[in-house]
Amino acid sequence: MSKVPYASTIGSLMYAMVCTRPDIAHAVRVVSRFMSASLKLRGYVDVDFVGNIDSRKSTTGFVFTLGGTVISWASNLQKIVTLSTTEAEYVAATEAGKEMIWLHGFLDELGKKQEMGILHSDSQSTIFLAKNLAFHSKSKHIQTKYHFICYLVEDKLVILEKIYGSKNPTDMLTKGVTIEKLKLCATSICLLA
Repeated sequence: MSKVPYASTIGSLMYAMVCTRPDIAHAVRVVSRFMSASLKLRGYVDVDFVGNIDSRKSTTGFVFTLGGTVISWASNLQKIVTLSTTEAEYVAATEAGKEMIWLHGFLDELGKKQEMGILHSDSQSTIFLAKNLAFHSKSKHIQTKYHFICYLVEDKLVILEKIYGSKNPTDMLTKGVTIEKLKLCATSICLLA
């Protein structure tokens, strides 16, 4: 029995429940109570700046894990054209922050209340801007709605932490990567053993 991957199984059931199976919500909540490992919500976010050569829009990628198992992810073109890597990463952090807030509420409804989630970004300038919002020539043009990440950090709803780009699993969601990098990304979020 000790070799049964409970966290992975519960994560898979949560995903099925969110996407297509609301009828198993109660069972998932009850079963998840008996997991021995603590469930910590973690997020990872990255951007491929101006990745789309036609529209000049950047690609946002984020992935969230619970107890090491992937429960949510996205890879989308941003809705606006950004002027710098920092701005693109800032917009992506806001989008990931919104997803994290939703996941907090969802887990709370399942009886798995989370303290603060950790959102990992490989952009030191984005982390600095989110923690110390200063309007100056390089950031004053950013649309107000993208400053939501500052509110989340200030109110301690999200902890924004640095992760080295070489260890960020969201690279596989934003750009073409080598087989070795793909395996590293997938292994780091428990998609591969």
